[in-house]
Amino acid sequence: MIIKPALFHHKFDGFADLPSEVDRVVRSEVMDCNGNQWVLGLFPGGKRSETDEQGWISLVLCAKGKVNRSHLETVYRIAAKDATGEIVKEIHRDCVFQPRMSCGFKFMKRDEILDPNNNILKDGALCIDVTIQVKDEKDDHYKHESKLSKIMMNLLESGDGADKSFKVGSSTFPVHSHILRNNAPMLANHLDREEGKVNLIVSIEDIPATVFKMVLAFIYAEHSPTDKEVLEHGKDLINAANRYELSDLKMAVEHTLVRERILTTKNVSDYILFADAQSCPLLKEYAISFLRLNATEVLKSKYSECLKKSGELLAEVVMLSNKTEDEDTLTVNELRKELSKRKLDVDGTKEALLLRLEEAKRQRTEY
Repeated sequence: MIIKPALFHHKFDGFADLPSEVDRVVRSEVMDCNGNQWVLGLFPGGKRSETDEQGWISLVLCAKGKVNRSHLETVYRIAAKDATGEIVKEIHRDCVFQPRMSCGFKFMKRDEILDPNNNILKDGALCIDVTIQVKDEKDDHYKHESKLSKIMMNLLESGDGADKSFKVGSSTFPVHSHILRNNAPMLANHLDREEGKVNLIVSIEDIPATVFKMVLAFIYAEHSPTDKEVLEHGKDLINAANRYELSDLKMAVEHTLVRERILTTKNVSDYILFADAQSCPLLKEYAISFLRLNATEVLKSKYSECLKKSGELLAEVVMLSNKTEDEDTLTVNELRKELSKRKLDVDGTKEALLLRLEEAKRQRTEY
């Protein structure tokens, strides 16, 4: 599952007096993040390999020797704040780290930092925030596709024995009504309204044909959309999954969106609203966690206007953002695992999942 982002605050005290020769480094305290260790290196006089220009400071993020796997696919954000706490410069980067590997870049002009008119130094210290998020390791091993899955996909693609069809846009999809009745009753209802008609063609609106094809592949063979397909059609897939009550498809898409770290300061408010409306607690949990780390930039931008208009949801976001880690006893992923062990439904909002688990524990105590 996605590894939550971690935020670290660093103060480089006495910045003006730090060694300003090129390639001289001052290191931060070690940052422990999900079993991995990181260090931020500050080069007050710049790093020769980063720029030939004079007068820049450089920053380098380094993965120390203690990491929990050989490759860490990481997204990180580094922001400098002024004396009032406002962000004056930030960068976002993606990098695949190996043990003792570092990623460096020129960051700000030294004179700009030292200029008292800019009010960047706080009591003489340069304040740097570092947000690190490591992407969950993918299972890239060969996965055997079952014979049954192949048969079902061939059946869908060939249309052999199909007794009904759906028309979506300009595309027609032959289907087998008995398969739909077993695997997707809500979609089968569209066919049952015209029961008895042979070679029936039913029109479906408000869904792209490309997405409908993916939905059918999941219904027939539990064939999940690829990462690329989810990144391109994620919201439409979730809408369709909810429309036809395909909770496993919805959770598969939700998982991919979170694992692929699709959030930015520009889209996080929109995704919070979407996740709340579509009962995607994992996506909502991730989005609120992201907002918590980037609240200043997000809430001051025009992109948060849609969230601000939803007073009730904004109040919930603020409440959750102010919680400490100890107050959230179980994540959505952990809740789903606990419910799955008990063979209970794992779909629904986080509040619904919590109530379901509490009820199951209460009943077990009573008996």
